[in-house]
Amino acid sequence: MIPFHLTEFIEKSIEEVGIDPFKSRGKKDGQWTFKYKNSTVWVDVFAYPSKPEKFYFQVMSPLCKMVDEKVEDFAVDLLEINYSLYGCWICKKEGWLYVLNLREADNLQKEEIDATIDRVAAYSADYWGKLSFKYKGCWTQKQEEKPKEE
Repeated sequence: MIPFHLTEFIEKSIEEVGIDPFKSRGKKDGQWTFKYKNSTVWVDVFAYPSKPEKFYFQVMSPLCKMVDEKVEDFAVDLLEINYSLYGCWICKKEGWLYVLNLREADNLQKEEIDATIDRVAAYSADYWGKLSFKYKGCWTQKQEEKPKEE
């Protein structure tokens, strides 16, 4: 079971950006999905089956689909963007790129949750705009569905 204080902190953070945290809850305990700053944001608190007592906090937003053309230029741009990100990074899974923050939930404070949600959403919206302009036509619209968990 997700520690109550984490759920309370996350839902307060979501509420403070003007979103109903109860309506944004996912199918599983510890999941929330909402639109913020022109981005779809997924918040998860989870534990791996091998260590059910250790929780992780993850905030993720789809950035764009992987390009089919100019792949090398695109990869270099992503590396340069990654260098400029604070507290987040870009990752690739199943043909899509995401802005991601993942950390252990130990000692997680509400202020860090606030900042992480804000950063992930802002970076996703900002860099989607910049990359989609530069690599016009290389991918479709932003992904709205969360990738399948492994």
